[in-house]
Amino acid sequence: MQVNIAIHAIVRQVNGLLAQFEPSDYQKPLPAYDGSSIGQHVRHMLEFFQCLEAGVSAGLVDYAARQRNLLYETNPQLTADAFEIFQQKVADLDLHLPIQVRAEFGQGERPAYQSTVGRELLFAYDHAIHHLAIIKIGLRCYFPEIQFQDDLGVSPSTLIARKNS
Repeated sequence: MQVNIAIHAIVRQVNGLLAQFEPSDYQKPLPAYDGSSIGQHVRHMLEFFQCLEAGVSAGLVDYAARQRNLLYETNPQLTADAFEIFQQKVADLDLHLPIQVRAEFGQGERPAYQSTVGRELLFAYDHAIHHLAIIKIGLRCYFPEIQFQDDLGVSPSTLIARKNS
């Protein structure tokens, strides 16, 4: 499976969740998240994808320079639309294109490292899986009415290992 197909699957899962949320629940602070919301986790995932898209044009990806657009954590429909827009653009990306990635270690200098668009899509995909696992906990604890697939937030390697055991 190519990374663009995997990204498509993630967007389908995320947008399936977003379609079930009322804005008030989507932005509700959850105790298990220390007061953050499902919407904040979804916004965070989306903005990593958007940083990658912007970085392809600029030749430098900087995940720390996210917009932190509060509309994406309060408006599930707008967020779903933004995921769709990103997904459509993924098909046109050259996965082998070299790109620089700016690091953030929390102090001083922010070096840039060599990568490729494909590698960064893989990173953004893995990052989304991680946040979907966190979102799944919130869904189970606070929103049992929201339907989702059992494999939400589970990495493909874990699914394969479970199948083979």
